[in-house]
Amino acid sequence: MWWISYRGESGHGVDNIGVFEDDGSPRKVHPLLLDPSPAAHPLHIARGFALVGDDLYIANAWRKDSHIALYHRHGDTFRFKEVLAKTDHVAAMVHPFDVELGDDGRIYVSCQDTNTVVSLVPETRKPAPVAVHLRKHYPKGNFLPGTLVASSQGKLPEYGDHTPLDVPAPLGLKVVLDKRGKPRHSVRGIVVHRKHLYVADEAADAVKVFNVQSGELMARITGRALNAPVHLILHGETLYIGASGSGSILALDLTSTPPKGDLEARAVIDGKLDAPSGFAVGPDGDLYVAERKKQRVRRFSSKGKKKGTFIDDLPDMPEFLVYVP
Repeated sequence: MWWISYRGESGHGVDNIGVFEDDGSPRKVHPLLLDPSPAAHPLHIARGFALVGDDLYIANAWRKDSHIALYHRHGDTFRFKEVLAKTDHVAAMVHPFDVELGDDGRIYVSCQDTNTVVSLVPETRKPAPVAVHLRKHYPKGNFLPGTLVASSQGKLPEYGDHTPLDVPAPLGLKVVLDKRGKPRHSVRGIVVHRKHLYVADEAADAVKVFNVQSGELMARITGRALNAPVHLILHGETLYIGASGSGSILALDLTSTPPKGDLEARAVIDGKLDAPSGFAVGPDGDLYVAERKKQRVRRFSSKGKKKGTFIDDLPDMPEFLVYVP
């Protein structure tokens, strides 16, 4: 089964998760994953989601209602359970892009408009303490609660009166602003693995690796085709990186040795994609990649050979793509 979250903007946007069979055909029964109960908190502009057992965590990216929602399995659908966190309680969480549950039990959220990654304690739903490494090197940093990874430019529009100091790159995430002064290129996808946080630093053309306990920068992943990384997935012990700027998918095999220094990812699909967004490894080992503007999913072999279009004519621009056995 395939799950796809959509752009969810404009009057024709899909504010739900589409469900497709293994062969790419729309599921006839329950083609949408989320039960649209009138009692559910409105979902608008869904982005990253994480399935943990029967619980589904979803990042709602609408700036006016940024939150992490929790849904619970009910037969073939998922019903809204509660809002775990929202901007009122986690000030850094504005325009969230991705949500991950770490192997340490904490919830991690990448936040585009504050260009940060924050950590939440699931038992209390409150922000975890600011990263020790940031506190040590910037004792007067005035960081927003829960900040594990900070921005290289602290004064961003959504910080309001709580402007932290700039944390220069490479420790701080780079950011490119648009004409209105809002982040255009900022933090994107995240993966937590073996007590390390992998962060797509879109503006820096790199994936950065941080220690989740301290917030210390441990490694940087780059590559010839690694331009504007957005989506990250972990398949086994291989980290895959979707580079929207070059239309490529790259890979890095992780080892039992903690990542350190400069690492180079290899190109698997090299420049063959048009505005790639979410992607996944299918049950056959092939790579399935969503192309945002063309509203379709393409299929490639594990070595990057084209195998045609897998799903076409999606009802909205695809964002995240996940294969669920």
